[in-house]
Amino acid sequence: MKERFETWLAPQNGERREVAPLRQLGWAFLLAWVFCVFYTNAAGVLSGDAIPDAGEAAAGASSGASSMGAALFYAVLPLAASVATLAAIVLAEPRIGSPTSHRPLFVVAPALTAASTPFMFVSVADPGLNAALFGIGAVATGIGSALLWAMWGEYYAVIPRDRAEWLAPVSAVSAAVIVLLVSAMDGWVPVAVAAALPLLSGLCFHLAWTPEAARTEEALATERRSPLAGLGRTGFGILVVFSIVSIAGMMSAERVEGIPLQAILLFSALMMAVVAAMAISGPRRISLFFLYRWMCPTLVIGFAAVILFGQAGALVAVAASLGGRFTFCLIAQIYFANYAAAGRATPAQASSLGWLFVHAGDLLGVVLWIVLEPLMLAQPTGLTAVSVGCIVVLVTVTMAVMGETSTFLRIPETAKDQPHAHGKGIVTESPDAHDAMDQPGEPQPDAPAPTTAPTADASGEVRGAARIDELARVGGLTPRETEVLALLAQGRSIPYIRDELIISRETAATHAKHIYAKLGVHSRQELIDLVRQ
Repeated sequence: MKERFETWLAPQNGERREVAPLRQLGWAFLLAWVFCVFYTNAAGVLSGDAIPDAGEAAAGASSGASSMGAALFYAVLPLAASVATLAAIVLAEPRIGSPTSHRPLFVVAPALTAASTPFMFVSVADPGLNAALFGIGAVATGIGSALLWAMWGEYYAVIPRDRAEWLAPVSAVSAAVIVLLVSAMDGWVPVAVAAALPLLSGLCFHLAWTPEAARTEEALATERRSPLAGLGRTGFGILVVFSIVSIAGMMSAERVEGIPLQAILLFSALMMAVVAAMAISGPRRISLFFLYRWMCPTLVIGFAAVILFGQAGALVAVAASLGGRFTFCLIAQIYFANYAAAGRATPAQASSLGWLFVHAGDLLGVVLWIVLEPLMLAQPTGLTAVSVGCIVVLVTVTMAVMGETSTFLRIPETAKDQPHAHGKGIVTESPDAHDAMDQPGEPQPDAPAPTTAPTADASGEVRGAARIDELARVGGLTPRETEVLALLAQGRSIPYIRDELIISRETAATHAKHIYAKLGVHSRQELIDLVRQ
């Protein structure tokens, strides 16, 4: 860990790196805004929260339907606007480019989000006017914040991975601290502070997005694939798990604020710090499966508290939900960026589609809770039944997606057997270079952009890919071993393969060992010679 930190601080081009320049921590302000406005009551009570719960309108069918409709309107509209915007980014990017390719959005997105935030907190006596003001704020903030999510996702995809793995935890913990500070404010002051957070995030992004970052993003986006090539099990898992997280966050009958909220925020910061340290120290574990190993038990404990203690245990479920949200965001930010840096999707596609699953999961959870709440309140054991159901679904989905630890989209069949965008074709280096890259503990160069990888002419690429396919068939290699073989044949080290395929070092080394055994070679040079024959 110390060596990696010192490497990150090492001078580049004669300039010493800053530890954490404020402009690179701009994602923290966006994350804090989301938690202040939607996931906690830190900034105050949204105007839609003043309406009666759907379950409280038991006096008549018409009033119950009206109350449920109002609850759905106020709860669903902000999430629906975000989901629609993220989907539009994914679908429109091949034709009009990514959000970062349109400089006016650097100003429009944060300004729109900031200016419309107060609209959601204004509460007026006229229900129609109240709904109209909230609707304007919800749609505008949904669009603006979705653009900011996509833009920061692009930024994390183009910076070196070590830096992303440092910035994401620092930003997430900083966001928790900001929310903690806002929760201690009164009146309209927290609303004003929350409205300023998107502006700070936009300013930081404007300063952080350099011409070099733009060129790297353009290089990563050269090979565009269908954005809907396939929504794999992992994407489905994100959606379902976040719907469970959303339900857990609404278990408490009373709004969580004051000292309980601040205690939960401190717990969330501690949880993030522990998970981040485990994820980026030693063998890299930046995968959603690693995150499920933390989130699933935490959420199960929260629901178990509800089962054992009823409403008295609901605070534990809310703490599990909030801690899980924060932790998921920091791991997912790195994960989606690594996915794009590996050439599996453009940065805008990876970030937008990834966060679309998250927001869609939130949306699904909110709708399920509003629909189930009247039925739940009508039964003495309703809360227990919902908690048991959530545990069953959570465990089942986690087991279903645990096999997909490196992707959230299925890679199209036409690209399945080819090395990723970091370096196509088979290009060898000198044996000294191979040995140098294999030295344990030596920092490996990050290469997020295709332009930094070695290149070969078209005929060489075809011959190299055909030879890899031939050896894979002869040796009976699995698809993943074939990917590792292609990288080994380029002289890539185990640490490089670990980062390229987003797997642990032990897994990469195991695949290499199996490849050597199946092909009957004993060294990297023998393997390269075999491929070149």
